[in-house]
Amino acid sequence: MPIKEVLAPQKSANLFKDWASKQKKGRPRKRPHAYEESIPHKDFHAGLNDIISGKALVNAQLVAWRHFHTDAKENHALVEIKVGEKEDEHVLQEAHFGPMAFDYKLLLSKLKELEKLKNEDFELAYLRIFALRINTIWLRADQRDNDFFIPIAPCFNGFVAGELYSSPDFLKLAQIAAQRFYQNTQAKSLEDDDLKGG
Repeated sequence: MPIKEVLAPQKSANLFKDWASKQKKGRPRKRPHAYEESIPHKDFHAGLNDIISGKALVNAQLVAWRHFHTDAKENHALVEIKVGEKEDEHVLQEAHFGPMAFDYKLLLSKLKELEKLKNEDFELAYLRIFALRINTIWLRADQRDNDFFIPIAPCFNGFVAGELYSSPDFLKLAQIAAQRFYQNTQAKSLEDDDLKGG
């Protein structure tokens, strides 16, 4: 299961390169990051309404590009370059350092060993569903029904970190969690109205 090489837009790649070159004071990095080293990939956000309505991830929005960085001392980082509202607008958003970045990259090397993934090539992506506190690797196949997901710790709503979920299994759990979230929000709203005397 090779991960499809998807190159980040040039502006995103340049911002990442500039950031990486400034990490070692005095001596900027001379060699460019090879694809296997930086593995640029898309970062998507999905809305709760689409999950509840059964539209799944059809309307998931590309919000950033992520790049891996490892310095000479083996310090790891995940660098996010935000995609702006205007076309071709990219802004350095944040860098995540430490074990989380290392564990995330380590997980990618383990994907090749998973039997269920051997018959297809996947585009690597990252997905957040903020309201449900879901952060997951999203392995995007040519057909959305063939996608796979690997949630990242900490996990909530019945998801298990590091476990491989087929698209139907992942979306079923997400929909149950979304409905529960909606019901809890409705109940809290009614409770607040009662307290206000409405």
